[in-house]
Amino acid sequence: MKEEKTSLRIEISYKTIIFTALFVIGIWFLILIKEIIILVFFSILIVSALLKPVDWLTAKKVPRVLSVILVYILVIFVIGFVMGTIIPPLVKQTSDFASKTPQIIDSVNNFLVFHQIPTENISRAIEGQISQIAQNFISISTAIFSSIFLILTLFVLSFYMLLEWKTLIKLVTSPFSGKQEKLVANIVTKVEYGLGRWVRGQLALSLIVGVMTYVGLRLLGIPFALPLSLVAGILEIVPIVGPIIASIPAILVGLASAPILGLAVAALFLIVQQIENNLLVPMVMSKVVGLQPPVIIIALLIGAKLAGILGAFLAIPLVVVAKIIAGELLSEDQKFEDDMEEQ
Repeated sequence: MKEEKTSLRIEISYKTIIFTALFVIGIWFLILIKEIIILVFFSILIVSALLKPVDWLTAKKVPRVLSVILVYILVIFVIGFVMGTIIPPLVKQTSDFASKTPQIIDSVNNFLVFHQIPTENISRAIEGQISQIAQNFISISTAIFSSIFLILTLFVLSFYMLLEWKTLIKLVTSPFSGKQEKLVANIVTKVEYGLGRWVRGQLALSLIVGVMTYVGLRLLGIPFALPLSLVAGILEIVPIVGPIIASIPAILVGLASAPILGLAVAALFLIVQQIENNLLVPMVMSKVVGLQPPVIIIALLIGAKLAGILGAFLAIPLVVVAKIIAGELLSEDQKFEDDMEEQ
């Protein structure tokens, strides 16, 4: 008997080839404009934070343009007032801290020698860490000032998005019709609402952590309390590593004053972080964005792994967006199944 030979024939239609090519080109194009996508996303975050007061003023019969301008003026005034209040003592205390850095290092080194702790490379490591922090600060500041055009573009884009928000929603929903149009409009509205709550929650966390740190440092009698607590509040927005970096200069200042104060400062930052992680985050973030703490932690870790600090910062708002979209789509599918069962 002759064995029957069977051959597997795979046919690929031209439509599949075209779709695959367009998909690859689309991914390549998105990678090329990733900076613009991030810029637009940050603009949406600003819009989400400011849209509520703008809509409130508009509801009070204030023209939309004037409402946006008034909100912008209020934000600029608040930022200017805070900076005007904080910067003079901040500059003085930061300058004093920088001038006393060698003394702080010597004090820490003497403490280690007195307690017969091996000091080889420790002072050098401390100097290296302080130098690295300073270099990073200078690099970040340089990047900010060199990207002033992008910052202006961000606020101008946010201004026009606030001004034409309803028009933008209509533009996004225009390719759809009927139930799909309503679904997309609902998703956009809920995404804006969720991101706004996240921004306000993040600002609240930074403010609370900064104030708690300042009060704790003042009670301990630690010098340079204002710049150290300001650093703690600002670095609060940097997930995972931010609080750790913020504690290093404060602990060094405490060690320079007295060894026991160094331990007290370390304990203070540990307590603040425990309060934040176990009380503030569940109360603020979990409620404002509707995510459980384990989901938040996993999202932060994945974001940090994929894109560093920026990825960790954007992880939560991206998860919020994904959660809202998935929830709306699943809800729509459930409605469709219920309608089919009724028929």
